[in-house]
Amino acid sequence: MIDSFVRYDVERLRALSIRRVASHFGTLKYSGSSCMALCVWHDDHHPSLSLVESTGKNYCHCFSCGKGGDVITYVMAALDVDFRGACEWLSNKYGILTSDDKSYSPQKKQKPVEEPMDETPSDFIPMEMLDKLVTVENPLCQCLMRLFHPEAVKWVTEEYRLGCYTLSGDKEYTVFPNIDVEGRVCNLKVQPYETDPSSPQFAHSPKNSSYLLAAIWKRQGKLPANGQYHTQGLFGAHLLPLYPARTVALVESSKNAIVGALENPQMVWVATGNKSSLQRKYLEPLSGRDVVVIPDCDAVNDWTKTISGMKDLANFTVSDFCQRMAPEGDSKFDVADYILNKRRGGV
Repeated sequence: MIDSFVRYDVERLRALSIRRVASHFGTLKYSGSSCMALCVWHDDHHPSLSLVESTGKNYCHCFSCGKGGDVITYVMAALDVDFRGACEWLSNKYGILTSDDKSYSPQKKQKPVEEPMDETPSDFIPMEMLDKLVTVENPLCQCLMRLFHPEAVKWVTEEYRLGCYTLSGDKEYTVFPNIDVEGRVCNLKVQPYETDPSSPQFAHSPKNSSYLLAAIWKRQGKLPANGQYHTQGLFGAHLLPLYPARTVALVESSKNAIVGALENPQMVWVATGNKSSLQRKYLEPLSGRDVVVIPDCDAVNDWTKTISGMKDLANFTVSDFCQRMAPEGDSKFDVADYILNKRRGGV
């Protein structure tokens, strides 16, 4: 029986990798540098507990119920024990000496034990460069905060790793990362958005206003000049392995995917980025999936024709929703236009 006066080495226990500890209680879902698990505080059926490990950080936070904490707090909830019980379990599990042990000597504060990671190829952007940009304080999310619950916007920011980047002096752009199914950052598109709710262009971007950060960073010497950073691929592809049983919604723009995910989070929303990327080589990650294709108003016929030649790849269903719902004369109408108009009371 454990002596009631045992003093656990709380500092070292709290330094244990939150991900390593959580792996004893269930399967973890990795996507790039992010890691998710089923929440231990509520009846969770889809991983909503973020396990955060980075410089100086080692904690968990649930995007659904809002609870979280350090390693000890996590174990208290996972085992339904008190603080002492959690410390006892961790000490026994990892063989950490107590401060009453004769062979104990004070240890320097340890960094969380990192999960082994493959070296990032030179043709991919290091994940830590993206991590520094991820924030809900970006122009598109500022717009969405007015129309959706803030916690939902925070959730979609973390899911898609949306960020903010400043260009042209002090102009802020939303960062849309292109992360592949293996969690590698292929490129980062940045785009401005009108944040004035009184403007008819609210939550829209000026034409030809997007840029690729890889090209900018290469010129600035932040990335290797000979790096071949991919410019095409499915936005949101990194989420496909996390939700293998969910129906996929395929749209054109990254904004469509983000707004769609907020409106219907039970589907995995991915985007081609442009009309020219609707090609088999870019859609391979959808192999064997149930996919609802939602083209913009002006692309329904072309996308229907193209998809008809790829029926062997996935179970595609093409929707003419945008074409049916578009206001007369608006050939560029898309699913985000419909959802945002409805949220603003215009539909």
